Amino acid sequence: MKEAIRLTNKTAIALRRSAQRLRAMHFAAAVILSLALCALGVFLGFLWLPAVPITIAVIALMDCAIVVFSRSRYLSLLGQAICTEAAAREIRAGRSESRRREQAISDLMRAKADVQMKEAAPQSTDDPPRIDGTGGDVQKMKAETNGAAAPHRRRRQSNLQLIRSEQAK
Repeated sequence: MKEAIRLTNKTAIALRRSAQRLRAMHFAAAVILSLALCALGVFLGFLWLPAVPITIAVIALMDCAIVVFSRSRYLSLLGQAICTEAAAREIRAGRSESRRREQAISDLMRAKADVQMKEAAPQSTDDPPRIDGTGGDVQKMKAETNGAAAPHRRRRQSNLQLIRSEQAK
């Protein structure tokens, strides 16, 4: 299950590596401390025999405490890495959303400018267009503007859908 979570953010990757290094250092410290306490147990065993099982019990308890602490720190740093990755993805999604909004606003402004140019153009001709309430027939509008057709615009089609982590399940 190594590398089960895919991280793309540099900070998140660094946090994961830091968590792995911290876990390895804790395990190394546990091994070194256990060996030192074993040597102490042997020495105390020569002086007083019941010191050996007491030392072994202390070693076992200490190793368990180090392993539990190491696992808790590892999972804490790994959780921070995952949260960092999620925050980076959220920021990227917000940036792309703001770009889409800016693009939509600029498209709207251009469309408004085109409409204003169209409204200004018929006033200069002799025969202004009339609107008779038929729902705005495009062919009639083109014929009424003396053949001056509006430039054909291509609409941007967006078929992308943003899926949040709760919706993906």
